[in-house]
Amino acid sequence: MAMTILIGGVELPSAFQYSARCKLETLNDGGLAQSTHGSLLNRALGAIGDWWTQRILREAFLGVHKFDEFQNRLNIPRQTLSQRLKGLVNNGIFDMSFGGYRLTPCGLGLYPWALMVWSWTRKWAGDAGPSHPPKLVHHDCAKSMLPIFACGKCLIEVGPNDVKYQSTPFTKQKYVSLSSPAKRWTINKAEMNPMQASHHIAFITADRWAHLILNSLLKGCCSFDSIQCAIGISSNILSQRLSLLEKSGFLSKNRSKNDARRFNYSLTPRSRDVFQLTISLEQWADSWLATKGQTPKNFHTACGSNLKSKVICSNCSGELHPRFVSFQPKATPSALASFGA
Repeated sequence: MAMTILIGGVELPSAFQYSARCKLETLNDGGLAQSTHGSLLNRALGAIGDWWTQRILREAFLGVHKFDEFQNRLNIPRQTLSQRLKGLVNNGIFDMSFGGYRLTPCGLGLYPWALMVWSWTRKWAGDAGPSHPPKLVHHDCAKSMLPIFACGKCLIEVGPNDVKYQSTPFTKQKYVSLSSPAKRWTINKAEMNPMQASHHIAFITADRWAHLILNSLLKGCCSFDSIQCAIGISSNILSQRLSLLEKSGFLSKNRSKNDARRFNYSLTPRSRDVFQLTISLEQWADSWLATKGQTPKNFHTACGSNLKSKVICSNCSGELHPRFVSFQPKATPSALASFGA
């Protein structure tokens, strides 16, 4: 029987019953009282949460800015490329003022996220993953290095257990209007087998629902119902995503101790490392996609500050910027290389 919500002894109108149950289930499950509708992560995924868009961004960070060069390196249909480039221009990520498609300050703001994509792929994809530059060199110290996701105040490396998330009320926030790209993958998600998904971070970054599921788990949700309430996803799509996330090693599934008929889901080491990408995207969206107003804060437990992360060099701790990092390309052709595809 559905639970009835009473306020001051008066039953809420039916239109508000489901929303209220969602809030209570999410809180009882340990999750934050925060809807993802209009969230910073959702806004970021609306702008770049697309398979082809992320492949184009990867090539842009590697120095490509001409239409034909994008098309030749990615083997992408010209009409598809034209549509994605138009979306990137409309969203202020690319600029055509100086010839070709060049990253704007907004686009360059995605560089920390791009470095974390490289880091995740290097750690988890192995030889079965996409083709990425095998080595990064920081010009400031002239050494090969690894990008470190750190607190911008104390410069200590930050992991998912080092952050306290602010609980915020279910209120609508105002955001600027964006021109969102198509959200369909080139590859049918249902046809991607678990082994493919486990080696491709784009299974998460280029799929809005998969990324929001992991984010809800990161912030405390663990049951099917609480995840569904938190992100507003239909039950059949959630079932499909959870199944593939489990089979590909991004989630573990166990029976609930309180109710043997239900299951709880938890993050694995593979999916916990997606945390750095998520925070990078949220901070980018907060800087470039949100209007003034209250936004959720993430506190670094080590120093107590509101987390404003930086990606720094593992050798000299200097902040990494695109112009001061070079890469060593692989010897194999990169025509089909992608940002996780």
